[in-house]
Amino acid sequence: MSSGFGVRTGLLALALFRLGGPSCAAAGGEGHDIVPPSRDVEVRDTGGTATAQGYDYVARRPLGVVALAEARGIDPPVARALVDRLADALDACATDEGRKGTLVDGAARVAVQIDDSGNIAGSSVRFDPGPGVAENAALCFVAPVKMLTFPPSDAGARGFAVEALWGHVIPSPH
Repeated sequence: MSSGFGVRTGLLALALFRLGGPSCAAAGGEGHDIVPPSRDVEVRDTGGTATAQGYDYVARRPLGVVALAEARGIDPPVARALVDRLADALDACATDEGRKGTLVDGAARVAVQIDDSGNIAGSSVRFDPGPGVAENAALCFVAPVKMLTFPPSDAGARGFAVEALWGHVIPSPH
């Protein structure tokens, strides 16, 4: 496992997008606001299925968000179901850790390869630095990912990448 702040940056961008973006107003020195020049941008549907920040699917729960960054060789309904299952596991675990007083805010990314028998064959894990984040990530996110199984297949390379954000303050969509 290695740490990386890039995970939180991507999920933070998703959170800011969902919250309406960062504020452009700043307090001026004499009791009035200064708003820098800005340009409105309208994003139109391009016909794809990707959500905000390029995620294929996002599952929100009270104490966590799990986003599907990529899926190879997995049918879209199966990929969405695995994200929902991981989000449920993350939320339940975060609830338990919160009751114990060991829940910290954190983020992680897990990318896995699935072998021909349907088991997780290899993985790459990144998580935010900070006290307790690695422990929460391992227990509440990485372990449920590693327990997933899929039907056997000889259809070629399969795998997926998911990102999670958990803790006490999870942004909600509009």
